[in-house]
Amino acid sequence: MKWHYVCSRYALPVTLDLLVSVAHPDDEAYGVSGTLAEYASAGRRTGLITMTRGGSGRSLGLCEPHALPDFREAELRASVDTLGIHEFRLYDYPDAAPPSRGAPGAPTTPGTFLGGLQDVNRQELEDRVTQDLLELQPKVVITFAPDGSNRHPDHIASSAVTVAAFERAGLRANGSRLFFFASPVLYNPDWADTWRPPTHARDITPFLPQKLKSIAAHRTQALSTINFLSRFAERIPTETFRRAIPEWTGTELESEL
Repeated sequence: MKWHYVCSRYALPVTLDLLVSVAHPDDEAYGVSGTLAEYASAGRRTGLITMTRGGSGRSLGLCEPHALPDFREAELRASVDTLGIHEFRLYDYPDAAPPSRGAPGAPTTPGTFLGGLQDVNRQELEDRVTQDLLELQPKVVITFAPDGSNRHPDHIASSAVTVAAFERAGLRANGSRLFFFASPVLYNPDWADTWRPPTHARDITPFLPQKLKSIAAHRTQALSTINFLSRFAERIPTETFRRAIPEWTGTELESEL
């Protein structure tokens, strides 16, 4: 069993209003940090599960390659503090590595990643997430869509594990809701077969300072940040999600999760 870091501001057991379950440090920053900050500001309890320490990413010269997992953990903990997250679970599973990066800032083709969550003991990982969901009893869970949003294998694996754990923990029967990250626009026409539009859109403009600080905490992700801002700037003030459990049957975008 991989070691498992826990940061808690409350003694367990605890019921969370919102839990985000993702693969990497920084996954919490771009698409949901404004919502996390808003919940915390309103006194609603939040949580984060991050399954890897991002050791296969870039260091950008900020640390030696062997020290990258520790460096990215420190970045993530700074983001957690900025967002006022109450319950933090950090696992130490490996993240997938691209075989070649090409030019700085260039995207890596999905499907070429090696190792990572796609190759770990899936039952062990699912058991770990199920245990945390049983302890934390979140009312709302947010994770990646089944296609990983960008077909990254770690995103896909973290989504599948989180959905399975949600069911195993009995959260559906308890009335909890599960949401996927959902882009409002199909940016890549080659992915039209798996893209699903959002059902919920949240204006988080009042919490932009916290969101920007969360993003900035991940200094090793500077190239990813530039890429995100150049392609998806509209998703900084507005965060969008698709409700998967229970399946959404509305006709107009909602805001409250």
